[in-house]
Amino acid sequence: MSRHHEMDHRFVEVLPTPLEPGVLYISGAHNIVAHLCCCGCGTEVVTPLGPAGWALRYDGRVSLSPSIGNGAYDCKSHYVIQASHVRWLSNMTLEHHVRAQARDQAAALNLNLSRLDRAKRMVADLFRRIRR
Repeated sequence: MSRHHEMDHRFVEVLPTPLEPGVLYISGAHNIVAHLCCCGCGTEVVTPLGPAGWALRYDGRVSLSPSIGNGAYDCKSHYVIQASHVRWLSNMTLEHHVRAQARDQAAALNLNLSRLDRAKRMVADLFRRIRR
């Protein structure tokens, strides 16, 4: 197993099988980025893009944030991909993994609540217009 320090990227509609090591597969159609864990363990890592997920920046090179913490996997890898370079961080502990998972769940819940609130306002506005 050897760690990757640079990542290539490919824009795809559908993820290929198998994924190649050292390549970020970016699917705009599915709003995901997938790759094999950068530590070389071979685990597939899929990161959803969006307000409650990861952000992708592309300027000819790829940056993905926040960090990728594989605390649920045996390798416990933790890294950031910036300008197609892999910056290694300390391994994920169980405590880090639990906190990150709770943060992700809270972000998804807040996003869903804000969407629900926006939908309620739109329906109320529609009813006001109909009554006029």
